[in-house]
Formats: sequence, C-alpha cells, structure tokens
Amino acid sequence: MDDITKKFDHRIKNPDPHIVALLAEIDGIRGEFKSGLRMTPQAITNLRKSTLITSAGASNRIEGGKLNDEEVEKVMRGLAVSKFADRDSQEVQGYLETLQNVFDSFQTLPLRESVITSLHNQLLKYSHKDDTHRGGYKKKENTVGVLGPDGKVARIMFETTKAYLTPKEMQELVDWTADALEKNRFHQLLIIANFIVEFLKIHPFEDGNGRLSRVLTNLLLLRSGYQFVQYVSHEQIVERRKDEYYIALRKSQETFKTDHDTISPWLNFFLSVIKEQATKALAYLEEEKVEDMLSPKQYEVWRYISSVEQAAPGEIVKATNIALGTVRQALNSLVELGKVKRVGRGRATRYVKL
Repeated sequence: MDDITKKFDHRIKNPDPHIVALLAEIDGIRGEFKSGLRMTPQAITNLRKSTLITSAGASNRIEGGKLNDEEVEKVMRGLAVSKFADRDSQEVQGYLETLQNVFDSFQTLPLRESVITSLHNQLLKYSHKDDTHRGGYKKKENTVGVLGPDGKVARIMFETTKAYLTPKEMQELVDWTADALEKNRFHQLLIIANFIVEFLKIHPFEDGNGRLSRVLTNLLLLRSGYQFVQYVSHEQIVERRKDEYYIALRKSQETFKTDHDTISPWLNFFLSVIKEQATKALAYLEEEKVEDMLSPKQYEVWRYISSVEQAAPGEIVKATNIALGTVRQALNSLVELGKVKRVGRGRATRYVKL
C-alpha cells in the first residue's frame, strides 16, 4: 500500500459514531426520496431550472459575485448570447452551462483528470481574464483567502500545493478516488468528502477552484446515486453557512502536514450540508408544492379539485373555462404525482383528491 493510499484511507476508514449515524440518515432519506419521486418531465424541468439558478447564483456569490437569483435568471434567458458585459455575468453563465452539462450527462462523465480539466474549461468559457489558463493546471502559486465586504482578500486561509507538484498530486487524488468508488472500499460520501477537501487544498487551477469543487460535488453525488441534488441546491446551503464552510476547511487542512491528519471538521460540515439538502428535497415532495410542478392552467385544475374534493373532467371544464384536452393532461399529471386518484370508468370517471 503506497503512502497516498495509506493517508487517504486513514482519514475515513474509522469514522466517528455520529458520522456513521449521519451517513445512515442521509441514505435513509435518499431511499424515501427515490421511492416517492413521481414527477412529470415538466416538473423535473421546472425544478432543475430553479436549482440551476440558485446554484449558479450562490456558488458565484461565495466567491465574491454580486448577482442575485433574479439577475441570474435573466442571464439564463440569454443563453444564446456569446459575450457578456461584466465578469459576474460571464462567470454565472459558465456555471449555468457547466452544471447543466453535469445534470444532463453525469453518467458519461467519469472521474478523470481529462473530465475535470474539460469542466474547468467550460466553467471559465466566457471569462475573458481566464483565456490563457482555463482548462490547464496552474503555472504559478496561489493561496486561499477569505474575501472582505469590499471583495478583496481579508485574510489567508491556508497555503495550497505548489504549482510544480500539482499534476502529481491531482493524479494521485483522482486515481485513489476513482479506485475507492469503483471498488466500494468505503462509504461513497466519505470518499467524495475526502476528494473535495483535498481538491481544495491542492487548488489545481489559477482561478475557479471553489466553483469547480461544487460542480464536482454535484457530479460525484449524482454518479453515486444521490439524485436529489438536481432538485435542491447544496450551493445555496453552503452560501448561507459560508463561515462554517471556511472554518471546516481550515481546521481540517491545517492538520494535513502533521502527525494527526484528520478531516473530521470537514466531514461534519459536508455531511450536514448533504443531509439538509436531502431533507429539503424530501420535504419538497411531501409539502404538495404542486404549483412548481405544473403549468398555470394545470395548476388551476388542481386548485379546483382541491376546493371541491372530487370532480369529473366536464365539471372542471365548466368551472375553469379550460379546454378539455388540457384538463385531461393536468389530471393525468396529478395522478402520476399521487395528488388525485381516478375513480370509475368512461363517462362516470371522477377524480378524487388524495
């Protein structure tokens, strides 16, 4: 067993009991979410769009960006535009397209260095200041700092890997992670957590490391079966808990060159974020937020059935002035979502609110 394997294995092979309990809770919620997930294609599209917007906005604000979610949505509506007027818009657009790529194609994006550099290239696609180095490992040293209110670095958090060592350390990290995931050597979330904290310690690119780490978090979680990440933004949770995020990174990474190397602070934070994300996704299914899953006319059908408890399609047409075809589509969607059930046959068919 080589030194890298020993080091990474040691970090996660004997997790504390409360970490084990967190893992069990997350996997339990994942199972509930998966079994309760019955969404129409339109519902999935709407939810993923919302997650893309909140994720892109939050991830870029963590790094000092200023665009709010409403402004991010305006950027998203201009997807055909190849040039954006300011750096914030450029970076948001890159994040939107990169995360969309991950959501659409995660099954064909294995953890390889070539995939990581390709995603970095896409992430910085519109950022003109990064033209010379996007998609390539850093050629000069960088540090991790916390930004102050003025957008400037207020203090240095930790030193990163030297540029000349970056290719070697990235290869070691990717090889260990891919092997550990493929062979199920440890719980997937522990492997992913170690990958992210080590990736951020290496800081392999001149810019975009924090944003890319969050894209890679989405990728690795999706490839490991945590489908709920498409419906609730973990980036938004990290933004709200940004101080905890930096403290967890610092407390873990300052031990890396000592005899008591540990990522316990980071594991606690990372898993608590994933648990909150999973819990929100499950609550989303349970809270009857049907409005976000249906078109306006379909939602109007749902509101009518909710008010009368049960109705026939013809009654709904008369009450709402919505075309019969649209009413039938809405009712089929509501049946698929488990919000109503179909009772009777033919002209006697009625729909009952569950």
